Amino acid sequence: MKINKLSLIISTLLISFASIALESDFTQPIHVSSVSQHVTMKNDRVVFQDDVLLTQGTIKLTADKLTVIQGKQSNQEIMIAEGSVATFYQTQEDGKPIDAEANVIRYDVAKAQVTLTGNAQVKQLKSQINGSKIIYFMETEELTVSNDGKETRVTTVFLPAQFEKKSTVGKEE
Repeated sequence: MKINKLSLIISTLLISFASIALESDFTQPIHVSSVSQHVTMKNDRVVFQDDVLLTQGTIKLTADKLTVIQGKQSNQEIMIAEGSVATFYQTQEDGKPIDAEANVIRYDVAKAQVTLTGNAQVKQLKSQINGSKIIYFMETEELTVSNDGKETRVTTVFLPAQFEKKSTVGKEE
């Protein structure tokens, strides 16, 4: 019984992260503002420095430095946010926020993949996952968490009450 309940809770946690990828966000233009920027046209690269803010729909990314590498075709950008703490925020379809932070956040538009490295953390309401590296594959709705060997475990903290509400929806009493 405990194993089934734990499996249900973990599955619900992973499914809830799957709704990170809002379809409407990815059709919105990407806006970036910063204190300064440097463009290298030859390499199709832009580096934004100091107090960087990127927005796309409900997505909000902040960093000390953001490097944008333009792909050969549309929607092939790679964005690398760096800082003492780089942050990622998005409102989900159900209105719940998702917060992530790390020393480096890499957003690969073509692969629909967000990779957090260095003190990586993802929060949803009061649930939280920590590790050295967190990779979110938006299209396959998979989340992988690992550590770099300095620590032996990744950690997850969640409140069972959040999952109890979801698991009772649609059940007759």
